Amino acid sequence: MAARALDGIRVLDLTTPLGEATGRVLADLGAEVIKIEPPGGCESRFAPPFAEPPNAAAPRPESPGGDPEQSLFWRSFGLGKRSVVLDLDEQADHERLLALVRTADILIESSTPGEMAARGLGFDALSAINPMLLYLSISPFGQTGPHARHPATDLTLSAAGGLLNMTGDGDRPPVPVGLPETAHLGAVQAAADVLMALYSRNRSGEGQHLDCSIQAAVLWSLMYVSDYGAIGQDPPATGDDRSGRTGSQEIIPGLTLPVIEPCKDGYVAMVLVLGAQGAFGFNACMNWIGERGGLDDDLTEIDWMTWIQQIQEGKLSVETANRALDQFKAFLKTMTKAEIQEQAVLQKWLISPINLAPDLLEDPQLAARDFWVDVDGDRQPGPFARLSGTPIEYDRPAPRLGQDQALVEALDHAPSAPTSSPTRPRVQAFEGLKVADFSWIAAGPLISKDLANLGATVLRVETETRIDTLRFLPPFIGDPGTTTGHTAANMNQSKLGIAIDFTKPEGLAVAQRMVEWADVVVENFTPGTAERLGLGYEQLREINPDIVMLYTCMRGQTGPERKHTGFGLHGAALGGFTGITGWPDRSPCSPWGAYTDFISPRYALAA
Repeated sequence: MAARALDGIRVLDLTTPLGEATGRVLADLGAEVIKIEPPGGCESRFAPPFAEPPNAAAPRPESPGGDPEQSLFWRSFGLGKRSVVLDLDEQADHERLLALVRTADILIESSTPGEMAARGLGFDALSAINPMLLYLSISPFGQTGPHARHPATDLTLSAAGGLLNMTGDGDRPPVPVGLPETAHLGAVQAAADVLMALYSRNRSGEGQHLDCSIQAAVLWSLMYVSDYGAIGQDPPATGDDRSGRTGSQEIIPGLTLPVIEPCKDGYVAMVLVLGAQGAFGFNACMNWIGERGGLDDDLTEIDWMTWIQQIQEGKLSVETANRALDQFKAFLKTMTKAEIQEQAVLQKWLISPINLAPDLLEDPQLAARDFWVDVDGDRQPGPFARLSGTPIEYDRPAPRLGQDQALVEALDHAPSAPTSSPTRPRVQAFEGLKVADFSWIAAGPLISKDLANLGATVLRVETETRIDTLRFLPPFIGDPGTTTGHTAANMNQSKLGIAIDFTKPEGLAVAQRMVEWADVVVENFTPGTAERLGLGYEQLREINPDIVMLYTCMRGQTGPERKHTGFGLHGAALGGFTGITGWPDRSPCSPWGAYTDFISPRYALAA
């Protein structure tokens, strides 16, 4: 078996379902994650949804939470973990946990703030016996403040973080993502945070307490909503004017751009206007439809690359543009999701099918990447990242209750963790780390932003030949322009900036000098672009053999649809989030914003 990224790291997992995803990410990366369970099993074993028992005609066991052996939640989030049963109200088992703590690197808990300390298991007590311990607390509202001990559900966390208000039609109450999901935003961020803290601990020799608020993680997910907050405003159609909002977008009075539209066998999600990418994709789409007789003759004569500019200049009427959009939508209704997807990949349309579970199981891109894996007879989603040197492998299904009790029995012979012996004063986690940031828009810059905020020197590259779409997003400080956007500034805070023309040899030479200097390279171009520029991983290794390179894109670097162009709206549609969100008597509703851009940076940071 190949080495794994977190080989040798021991994690004690005392979380509720609120933080179960944290240990799952660490287990994926190779840590030994020991689930500490009470007699009868942890809460997650009783969390829905449930599979049908092997004998479907047999009644379920009389349990208020369902059959623990059939919890699909536990089968998924317990994957790769180990199980030890300890009754922490019993002195002997309490001592056994303390013995485990002495051997551990990380402890994760998601109890109500104050409960662990009341049981003698708070950070102060445990760090006294293991000064190198990283103690991670995940809670709805953080460990301090007036709401610290407030109860919460997935729905109320979505509301408290601001995400709920942003999703749904304006004439009805807001709706959450269709399955409980919000807590995972905090739990996966917590996994990335504790790994960054592990890097710091390995330099200083000292552990620390990490306080992860799910509410704060959700707010972080709203991207430019917080930018409006910084200037004291609500984003359009989210405050008192919310009732006027629909699933469509109006950027010019009287011109309504579709976002979700029906096709022959379902729905598709689209972005028709957003920088150069939006213009290119819509132009290609309209020309293709026109060639097939889907547009009136006069509409085929319009330059759809510049149609919005033409309306603004009075050269194209809103009525004509709306007639074209109506014919565009009518043509989509004659096409299946698969037919639309084929052309979207070929021509860079910013349109994606809204996948449901059967679509995901048959998705040709996922199939080509061997994404679905079999773990003990269960079909499970595959690795969240492909690590070339330390791959994620699944060889342990979710454990049976107490399956690894031998770990407790071996405690008498287990060495304790080393005591703190810092070699120098604690510094910022990534002080001295050098990052060459070739990413743009949102998902890539959010990754390098966290590195920069923790002390790394991040040198970000842009090009005037294709200005970053992020620079066109509101709100603006002063007049709208490419240098006044609050969102672009927020996502690139703490970084240095440089402009390079990659089409010139001198520009490429500067990029290669950056690689010589850097420890890490981050990029999120369309797959194949980095290689074409001479900046692919194998090419960069010849310049700097120790380089760590992160590729992040919508569909992965390999497979027949790897070059599919899109934003987080499309990622949410492809990934199945959009198809389960909304009202049953209406079209699906996309989770607010570039939803997968909120998720992927957290996994990428952990990787």
